[in-house]
Amino acid sequence: MKRALPLFTTAVLWMSSAAPAQAAAPVFAELLRLAGGPQDIPVFTGAPRSAAQAVIVAADGARVIGEEALARALDGADLVYSGEQHDQELHHRIQLAVLKAMHARRPGLAVGLEMLDLTQQPSLDAYLSGRMSEAEFAQFWKKAWGFDYELYRPILSYAKDNGIPCRALNAPSSIIKQIAKGGLGSLTPQQRALLPETIAPIDDPRYLAYVKASLNGHGQALPPEREARMLEAMQTWNETMGESALKALRERGAVLVVAGSGHMIYGSGIAESVRRRAGPRQKVVLPYPTGGDESVPLAELLARLQDPESEDIQFADFFWLLPQAD
Repeated sequence: MKRALPLFTTAVLWMSSAAPAQAAAPVFAELLRLAGGPQDIPVFTGAPRSAAQAVIVAADGARVIGEEALARALDGADLVYSGEQHDQELHHRIQLAVLKAMHARRPGLAVGLEMLDLTQQPSLDAYLSGRMSEAEFAQFWKKAWGFDYELYRPILSYAKDNGIPCRALNAPSSIIKQIAKGGLGSLTPQQRALLPETIAPIDDPRYLAYVKASLNGHGQALPPEREARMLEAMQTWNETMGESALKALRERGAVLVVAGSGHMIYGSGIAESVRRRAGPRQKVVLPYPTGGDESVPLAELLARLQDPESEDIQFADFFWLLPQAD
């Protein structure tokens, strides 16, 4: 069974020349709107819990595994991607659990962040080193990213407290928006110098169809020339993050990338960009379910992933389930 994928909610509006100015907005609103589970499910602190409280499914065989098995499986990856819908607290708790599991086994890792662009690395460094207070950094974060700092605070605090370097991955949002309006050719030499030398088109047909459906999922199809510019903008976003993640990997030997799920679904997006440049081992961990604000019993979530006619199992290597509370 094939279910319709959730689409962009504000990407087209944001890219539009008629859109209101936004001081702090991600260039692409979440590609994949992952369902947030009920707020009373257990907090993911890394403490032991029953399988019913932390159910993880491996795409290989649609097998249910535990957190320890997930941690061992991620040992075999150089780059791990942990997805999110930006405003979902439970998704960030999963990211923290993945970070803790990786850090316990590979303390030299780095964290790559979609939320900040390359020009903002000095502010990130200042916070991590203690030269910028948390209050100051929270204000900076609000302007730079827009989503509530408190959602990301546990991840950033854990990194700071444990001396884990964090790397800003993305391109400046002003540049991405300019590409969406006028294409790569509209950039100044100074703007173009901030981007990877090569911006390759999407190779994965599943991901291309997904992005196109998202961009055209707002009641009317985009004109072909505008769709082409927006695809170019999307690839600039992914290619910049891929090149940045690979640079961090060369420095640290292992990287956890924290980003919107739409930048990693099908093992594409950022991961596809990395594969063009090198051959590191990569794994994707996504919250599940997808498709909006669903509240789905555990048995149904498992049935979806284990349905041989379902495409969902192709979305990631591992799924951290967020079932309806009993």
